[in-house]
Amino acid sequence: MGLNPLVKFVLGQGKPSRRSDLAMSRGAVLLLAMVFVLLLAIVATTVMQTAIMQWYMAGNNQFAEEAFLEAQAIAEELSLQPTNFQLTGGVGYANCPPLGNGSECNVRLLTAPESAMVSEDVGVDYRVIRQAPLLFKGFPIRESQDTVSSSDRFDAAIFEIDVRIDGGENRLGSAHLVQGIAVRIAAFP
Repeated sequence: MGLNPLVKFVLGQGKPSRRSDLAMSRGAVLLLAMVFVLLLAIVATTVMQTAIMQWYMAGNNQFAEEAFLEAQAIAEELSLQPTNFQLTGGVGYANCPPLGNGSECNVRLLTAPESAMVSEDVGVDYRVIRQAPLLFKGFPIRESQDTVSSSDRFDAAIFEIDVRIDGGENRLGSAHLVQGIAVRIAAFP
């Protein structure tokens, strides 16, 4: 009874013929090469997905930083306009821009700051909100050196400037800034 040349080789009973050895090695090399190509394709796909995700994240972080700086500029401009701080109304009284959105606004008298003019695909919302207490008596204020006063304490009204910049609809970042402001008011006897 004749055994297969491969079986004879494994059992140590002879060498396989050169022809069968060559045919088996060609199949094994092809199979091994295909496995390596498949592994390389998987690694390449993963690396590309990671690189694209990091690119998006870097762009998002950059936009978030720029949005925060824009929010600071808007808050700064709003704080320089005394007419933006309405002394009428109680705690929670909100002053919003004329064309703003939001139903919780009591009046819409805010002057639009120049820095609030950002691109149309980014949402910008800002408001000034009266905070408690309605009148802060004896608020310690240090005035600038060019202003002379005999008192170091004044009555004040407390406000918050709330600025939101949202680029979420375009897969960009967002920023939310809340800045407190004390407005000196005339003392009443």
